[in-house]
Amino acid sequence: MKTYTFHVSLPGHGRVWRKIEMRADQTLEDLHFAIQEVYGWDADHLYSFFMSGRAWDGESEYCLPEGSDPWGMPIEEPFEGEVPPESLVEEAASGHDDVRETTVGELGLEVGQEFMYLFDYGDERRFKVRVHAINPDAPEAEYPRIVEVVGEAPAQYSLWDDE
Repeated sequence: MKTYTFHVSLPGHGRVWRKIEMRADQTLEDLHFAIQEVYGWDADHLYSFFMSGRAWDGESEYCLPEGSDPWGMPIEEPFEGEVPPESLVEEAASGHDDVRETTVGELGLEVGQEFMYLFDYGDERRFKVRVHAINPDAPEAEYPRIVEVVGEAPAQYSLWDDE
């Protein structure tokens, strides 16, 4: 089984990073939830992966389709005055690549390659993700798994935590 190990850091927060190993058949959504878990945050905001490393680069963006909530579930009922779900699905199909369907293995990643994981479109937490290792012969295990933890993770809501 092939796995990828990602070195995930949050620039501007000192010597803090996590290494996460994932199977090639796991999705970018799985990576999102793994990062949230290993940093001890709530996965309660929208997010994107930018393979170019540049925020808001629509050419390299992987995200949830419009009409999905942060947990990746389709929104069944639109709020009053919103576009019906059928239109949202058609619009999303012509937009960015879907994190729920894109596997890590199909990205053509190489060791040393970097990309951005942007969490929370309001606060714009910009994680740097680097491919640390690719193991074509990984053992059977439960993935994703935490390989290394360095430093204390910053609080998700630092302003609220100070009060």
